[in-house]
Amino acid sequence: MSRRNFSNDRTEGLNTSLRQCDHQDCHEPGEFRAPKSRMLDRGDPEDYQWFCLNHVREFNKSWNFFDGMSDDEVLRYKDEDITGHRPTWKMGSRTAKPRQHFNYDDPFDFQRDMGGDYQSESNGQGAKPTVDQKELDALAVLNLEPGCSLQEIKRRHNELAKKYHPDIRGGDKKAEEILKNINQAYTHLRSCANS
Repeated sequence: MSRRNFSNDRTEGLNTSLRQCDHQDCHEPGEFRAPKSRMLDRGDPEDYQWFCLNHVREFNKSWNFFDGMSDDEVLRYKDEDITGHRPTWKMGSRTAKPRQHFNYDDPFDFQRDMGGDYQSESNGQGAKPTVDQKELDALAVLNLEPGCSLQEIKRRHNELAKKYHPDIRGGDKKAEEILKNINQAYTHLRSCANS
């Protein structure tokens, strides 16, 4: 049985045509690529220089992508980088206006903000219900949306009343104040629903 020479086995699989480090007077293999300039064609290997580990670290310490650019150019580059340097346009400027008969639920009124001239279908009713500010405030206290039913209001009031009741909270004054606001909002919403 012959002994195997492991030092030869390790060099057999290696590519012996490795690049040499591009740094002057360095004879180490150039394993790490570095760009020659910021304006490079990412597919062309000639746009890169190749360094050993020590020299690529040295290169990285001194590399400044924005070298030679004015402050305005740097800011424009940063802003364009958000979209991957692809063209953009103002929302709605490149879309057709919605047709009158094309109604759909738009809870955030995007179409109105973009100049659409249609009625949003909210809750399947065609137009959003008109709600006064006091009712909106009461709905916000209960964390409900306009157009909710009286049953939803009662259910939400019961949930919050159980959660913030001072007896459950050990007499917490803050919880007592929150519960007072919840009860006032509930009373106002019930009166709006009954009228």
